[in-house]
Amino acid sequence: MSRKVKVTVFLPVGVCGCSQSSFLSRVYEAVRRHWDVVEYRESTAESDEAKAAGVSYRGVLVGTHLLQSNPTTDMIEAAIVEQMAEMGATV
Repeated sequence: MSRKVKVTVFLPVGVCGCSQSSFLSRVYEAVRRHWDVVEYRESTAESDEAKAAGVSYRGVLVGTHLLQSNPTTDMIEAAIVEQMAEMGATV
């Protein structure tokens, strides 16, 4: 697949990393299943991109679909699959 699904994780600034580990674990698990079609990156929840996306604390932006706060692995994976379908790719 030449175009990849953009997945951006927004994390709060000044929050202990240990409190984010469960959240990041769910994200990594979903992304890992589709690593060959995902363009992954992380940013702060205070970035201009986060503000434009409507992130309030933390979230995952999959293409144009924002999952706020504590999405499950299944929710993240479903958003990736949906975005792939919109791009004309198959799972």
